[in-house]
Amino acid sequence: MTTNNSNIISLKNWKEANSESREEASLLNYLKALNFHDLMNEAESARKELNSGSISAEVALKSKTILKEFTNRLKADGLSANLKLITDSAEGKILKLKSLIK
Repeated sequence: MTTNNSNIISLKNWKEANSESREEASLLNYLKALNFHDLMNEAESARKELNSGSISAEVALKSKTILKEFTNRLKADGLSANLKLITDSAEGKILKLKSLIK
C-alpha cells in the first residue's frame, strides 16, 4: 500500500500556522480600528524594532500585518498597485528574517 505524504503536515507545524493566523487576524482587527495617525505610530514603532536588530517572530508578524493594513487602506483609494510591489518585497524579506530566527 502506497501513500502520498505530500498532503501530510506535522501537528506541530499546523498548530504554529494556526496560532500565527489567529494572531495576525487579531492584530489586523486592532490595526483596522486605528486612525491613520495611530497606524503611522504603530508602523514607526515596528520600524524601530526591526532596526534595533532584535528581530523576533512577533516583530515580523507585526510588520507584515501593518503592511497589509496600509495596502487595504490604499486599495480603497486606488493607490495600491505600487504599494503591492513594495509589500511583496518587504514580506519576502520579513519571511527570510523570520526563517533566520527559527
